[in-house]
Amino acid sequence: MDIRPYQADDRELCLDIMRGNTPEFFAPEELAEFAEFLDDPGEYFVVEEDGRTLACGGWAIKPDGTASLCWGMVVHTHHRRGIGSYLFRERMRLIREDGTASAVKLVTSQHSRPFYERLGFTVTGIRPEGFAPGLDAVDMRWDRPVS
Repeated sequence: MDIRPYQADDRELCLDIMRGNTPEFFAPEELAEFAEFLDDPGEYFVVEEDGRTLACGGWAIKPDGTASLCWGMVVHTHHRRGIGSYLFRERMRLIREDGTASAVKLVTSQHSRPFYERLGFTVTGIRPEGFAPGLDAVDMRWDRPVS
């Protein structure tokens, strides 16, 4: 697997990844928000293997100095194959290289919560149906040193 910066011609592939993970991991109404995000995604990346895009995800530094993981997703038929873990490790490597983050946070659904807990995140808050009916917004924080 290789990770590389997102390019505009990755747009439809990334949207297809999201569509494949909707409605289990994303609410249908989030597709428009994600599409708008892809117009100017900042630090956003795609994971490829054998010329096929299998995942995408990024991060941003917030005004409080924390890094926020954003819009991470793996092709639905490729879950539980280590691709999401690879994407996470690479994003953390890039955050460390950047050197400005004081902590790492994310907001995910109850369905992805166990994945991030296995990686070392802890829950800091839950907003029932915070994304959409049936999709809670789970606030999580990385409790290990960033650097």
